[in-house]
Amino acid sequence: MKYLKNSLLAGLVALTPPLYADVELPNFEVALGGGLVKSEPMFNIDLTINMPISERFSTAINLDSDYVFDDPIYEDYSTSEFNVMGFYRHDNWRIGGGFGVLEKESRDDSFAAERVGIGHAVAAYYWQEMTLDWRYANYNEDFDRAVSMELGAVWYPDDNRRLAIYAEDQERGTGWRVEAFFQPEKHRQRVAYGAIFRDGKGAGFPYLGAELRYYFDRSFSIKQRDRLFH
Repeated sequence: MKYLKNSLLAGLVALTPPLYADVELPNFEVALGGGLVKSEPMFNIDLTINMPISERFSTAINLDSDYVFDDPIYEDYSTSEFNVMGFYRHDNWRIGGGFGVLEKESRDDSFAAERVGIGHAVAAYYWQEMTLDWRYANYNEDFDRAVSMELGAVWYPDDNRRLAIYAEDQERGTGWRVEAFFQPEKHRQRVAYGAIFRDGKGAGFPYLGAELRYYFDRSFSIKQRDRLFH
């Protein structure tokens, strides 16, 4: 975990680009979530910093940490992932890629910490109120809860509501995910509430949880955030 925190600080210093306009400030996001994987409690803390370079190019740095308790094999442990991403955006689509590091660590030193490098590829197509979203990551098979590929459809009933369904491929299982998020205007569009359900075959299924996201920036709709920053 110390390795990932040091990498995050170094990445922020080295990769912060000159912004193309004063109004295009970096977009900071923090997500807090929790739920049950089978009968095992799991919590997550995610930090993402989106940084525009130009009208078409942007970068992102994110640190995602998951904490699992009472796992039948690994007992209490955490997985932390640090990624650096780049995107090219068009009016109706985006493509991107990046690299990162995933670390798995025991909370009571019952097993040695494991670390693996990751390559990422992402693509999305926008059509009116729908988005077709694809993501790939070449995880090592030892990280059996990590999702290596996902393909999904996202629908926006309005600009501040998001409904999505994804097919997921883990290194040791396959399944699907349904999620719903709502971003009320009364909080200046800076807070989003969501629920996530996953099911399938593998160590990470089924999962039922909730998530709260807070954005340290100007007011954007949830649809704008998805298409401008993610």
